[in-house]
Amino acid sequence: MADFNRIEDLANATAYDVDGDKVGGVKDVYVNDTTGQPDFVSVNHGLFGGGDSIVPLRGHTLRDGELHLAFQKDRIEDAPDLDENGHLTTEDQDAFYRHYGLENTQDVTTYETGNRFAETGAAGAAGAAGAGAGYAAGERTDVDTERRDVVDADRRDVADNDEIIRSEEQLNVSKDRVETGEVRLRKYVVNETENVEVPVEREEVRVVREPITDADRANYDGNIGEQEASVTLSEDRVNVSKESVPVEKVSLEKDTVRDTETVSEEVRKERFETDGVVEGDVEGDINKR
Repeated sequence: MADFNRIEDLANATAYDVDGDKVGGVKDVYVNDTTGQPDFVSVNHGLFGGGDSIVPLRGHTLRDGELHLAFQKDRIEDAPDLDENGHLTTEDQDAFYRHYGLENTQDVTTYETGNRFAETGAAGAAGAAGAGAGYAAGERTDVDTERRDVVDADRRDVADNDEIIRSEEQLNVSKDRVETGEVRLRKYVVNETENVEVPVEREEVRVVREPITDADRANYDGNIGEQEASVTLSEDRVNVSKESVPVEKVSLEKDTVRDTETVSEEVRKERFETDGVVEGDVEGDINKR
């Protein structure tokens, strides 16, 4: 027995790829004009749900709000772009089928469309008729509102759970006290010659001649003969002696001199870039591509 699903549930689902990796919320549902069954969905992806891709529903499963697609996330994100006209032409559908390799596959999941039920066949009527975005004109507004709520919730979920942590290297600078040299104070003996001028005295002999007075004649007998007289001479002699006396006190003291040194080192920093359209202002080191 066929398992019937509601298109509203499909529009409100969160999409996962064939490996179970989350892709994003369903943005639009493209319903076949002839069968009334959904053939394609557009799915938000990328950082903060900024991009979207159209994915065929071939081989998908929908259960408990989770839409599991039959393709890997990389192929979904690389899908061709579609002009914003809200309708898939036959040429558009063929291009998507070729991208996903679905020329000879079919989907047998059935969705409830108002009061009627239908099954999607192979190429079925999809090859002969276009697929419109939305599933019924009278119900489009409510579904779009619900879908926008889901997209907003999915973006909040991306911001809360699929966040990316940016890291960078920072310099940690510290100081170590190291020995840079050694100073020794020692004394040694040198021989120097000092010249000191010392005043000295000495005695010298000179001959003084004076005439004899009448008084002097009375003291001499007038004999002629040999006679000697001597005089002792004196002089100052310089004596030199040495003694050690303290003249100066010398010691070593240390003074601290403060300088500023500049250190340079290469560090690594992570940067962000986004693919697609990012709503609002992007703060931080993020580049748009």
